[in-house]
Amino acid sequence: MKSPLEIPAYLVHRGSLREVVALGLHDELPGLDYLRELRRSNPKGYQILAGQITLLCNTPEIRAKTTFKLLDSTRQLYEFRTRSGLRLYCFLEGDTLVILTNGGKKNTPREQNRDIQRAKKQQDDFHRLMNQGATLRITVQDEDQIR
Repeated sequence: MKSPLEIPAYLVHRGSLREVVALGLHDELPGLDYLRELRRSNPKGYQILAGQITLLCNTPEIRAKTTFKLLDSTRQLYEFRTRSGLRLYCFLEGDTLVILTNGGKKNTPREQNRDIQRAKKQQDDFHRLMNQGATLRITVQDEDQIR
């Protein structure tokens, strides 16, 4: 008997209203890896994105359209963004789950478009696997990833 297909995800932050998880597909965790690298190389930028994630998880309405921008309404694809050009891409799955896909810096329109296409591919792969009967397996680490 074949074991059920699981999609790995890692809890990034759990707030009172939403959870943010980093999607793990194809043996990669680009969203979580991006946050970890940012924490090391750009602590100020990291703190800004971490604050935005925390706010989103604890606020009933998504209001900060300049820092959490809708990129594609049919896909519910968003980006967390900073004034310095940092981007963290994600999509909504229902009302309470935000799934991080990848991150990048808005250096050129071409690079940003490449990052958006990568986020869309991760989202497509996620939905394809879910339609095949996969389940999302969320791993909770010892501590909140953005503290």
